[in-house]
Amino acid sequence: MPDSSTGIYASFSLEPVEQTFLTEKEGRPIFADKEFVRIFISGDKHTEVYREVTDNDKQRFSDAYKRFKEGAAAREQLTGTPLSQWPYLKPSQIKELEAVNIYTVEQLSALSDTSKQKIGMGANELVAAAKAYLATAENSSAASAFAAENERLKDEVMRLQEQMKEMALRFEALEKDGEDGKGRSRQAA
Repeated sequence: MPDSSTGIYASFSLEPVEQTFLTEKEGRPIFADKEFVRIFISGDKHTEVYREVTDNDKQRFSDAYKRFKEGAAAREQLTGTPLSQWPYLKPSQIKELEAVNIYTVEQLSALSDTSKQKIGMGANELVAAAKAYLATAENSSAASAFAAENERLKDEVMRLQEQMKEMALRFEALEKDGEDGKGRSRQAA
């Protein structure tokens, strides 16, 4: 939609953005939908802005944003592993699942028997595969956490061993100084 009569247009979209912290925590890709805007000037193919939506964009391009929201209202903001990020599915399967409002592996794994019937043949296998993927990712996440903790503990043990070596050397030096001091005192007496 143009910005007044300046020839500046905006196109809004909902894009999956990886949630790094949750991805590391869960051991599988986790995404959240974010609103993005593409702003371009009519007749200028070299000038284009693409970024996350601001309140100013919503006001400046209010008509385009309103149309975008009306179209996006049917699909709620989701957090999880998008079907497109799961290598198990073919592109055609992803489109078929999205057609019945299934957008994440988590949604697929939680399907009811009634919903499985709507998908048709192979639905039980898809649901079982989604559950297995999530379980494997959860186990992988735990293993990753244990490995990280193990590395942290190894580093701590090495640091403590170095401190003990330093203390032993200092103690030896103090003992040596003490013995030297006693020997000198006896000689002076």
